Amino acid sequence: MSKSEADFQASINVLQAALGMYEAGLKDCYRVVATELRKLLCDKNPLLPRVRPDFKLHKLHWTELLEGCPSLADGMAFMTPGRLSINRATGTYHFELMFGKSGELMEPEEWVRQPFLSPSITIWELIKSVADKEGAHSDPDYNDTLVQAKIVKYVEADSHIPAIVALGDYLMKSLQEYGSNLPRRWLGYAPR
Repeated sequence: MSKSEADFQASINVLQAALGMYEAGLKDCYRVVATELRKLLCDKNPLLPRVRPDFKLHKLHWTELLEGCPSLADGMAFMTPGRLSINRATGTYHFELMFGKSGELMEPEEWVRQPFLSPSITIWELIKSVADKEGAHSDPDYNDTLVQAKIVKYVEADSHIPAIVALGDYLMKSLQEYGSNLPRRWLGYAPR
């Protein structure tokens, strides 16, 4: 097994564990999720396309809308890249990404360049911001991306927290469906 493949396997194992711990109530694990997503999708030579060069991800709903009508972005301060479901009986909530009706697939390098929380904040920018400011490092201040993300709340959480977890859930689900060379233990992964 190559070093890149071993690193990929380790990264996915850590991502899966962090998502499980987040779901179990350790909400700070979103920071670990962001750090693994950065390694897989946002580094200078991202790990995922290096080890799975034919792997693709679904285009987001907002990307399709903005491609069809770019003027929608004029004056838009924030957009919700998914759907928030709340279970009022238990007080729990779940956020999941929404994808374009076309079902179009994108290369990971292009996929992370999609607008995410606003027309100016991309998936790449959000992952890097959370990983660099809260996950792998502890900077004294938030950057503009996180300041903007903290303005909007999904239930009680700043919007970037469930958004990062939704990105991790989607990536795990996509890898499971892709199925190539996945360890047996991943076959039981069930994103919320």
